[in-house]
Amino acid sequence: MPTIGDKYLLGSGRSDHDRLRVISAIHDGRTRELLRRAGFRSGHRFVEFGCGLGYVTRWAASEGAHATGIDLNEDNLAVATDMARQAGLKTAEFRSANIYEPGLEPESVDVSYSRWLMVHLNRPVDAMRAIHAALKPGGVMVCEEADVSAVYAEPPSAAYNELRDICMEGARQRGVDYAGGRRAHLWAKEAGFEIVHVDAYHPHYVTGEHKGFWNWTLRAVALGMVAEGTLTAARLEELVAGMNEADASPDTLVAHCRMHQLIAKKPA
Repeated sequence: MPTIGDKYLLGSGRSDHDRLRVISAIHDGRTRELLRRAGFRSGHRFVEFGCGLGYVTRWAASEGAHATGIDLNEDNLAVATDMARQAGLKTAEFRSANIYEPGLEPESVDVSYSRWLMVHLNRPVDAMRAIHAALKPGGVMVCEEADVSAVYAEPPSAAYNELRDICMEGARQRGVDYAGGRRAHLWAKEAGFEIVHVDAYHPHYVTGEHKGFWNWTLRAVALGMVAEGTLTAARLEELVAGMNEADASPDTLVAHCRMHQLIAKKPA
């Protein structure tokens, strides 16, 4: 399976578009609150790294920002561009670029944002250094990063536990850190930022359409591992059946990843 960026094993196409829409539905409300806390306002030069389908970029444009979404997935960028056009957002643009060399003018950005990006990178500190270079003095980097080790079910689900641990170990072997949310502040300090704010939240579900989201996401990661030959399709099928059982039970609580939030400032 081709990778997108550093060791990124999640897919593309219609299925992943649907997954990205669910991520937006679960998390965008808290993201907007975090950006406002960081000082985001109309007229800002805003850049979202790893923008996916561009939900946050389009929201920023709708709030009056000059907003750019950057991603390496051309399929996602085409959809994001079309959605911005349909919404009549003339200050939203999308472009293909590498996080390490984003092609932005130095010291030109007021606010940057990324979600679930650094945990997929081999060099998250270097990525933050590239963001640092693009920010104006006093500009802010806003990140929301996952700790996938916090995914669990109660009563315990052996299937959830095993596939979570398989994915965590697969990430470690590829040199990326799926628990990196808890370390995002340390990466930012190493990249030259001042830490302004840290927090975390942890969605839990017993019912509802979003309960099975991490079943879906772990399965998507594991499909990449099946393609690599590090997990058998038969074992994945068994684990998915076990997770489906937990998701279907109204007596079983399923916890998503813990989301770590960071606001970091480039010294003025």
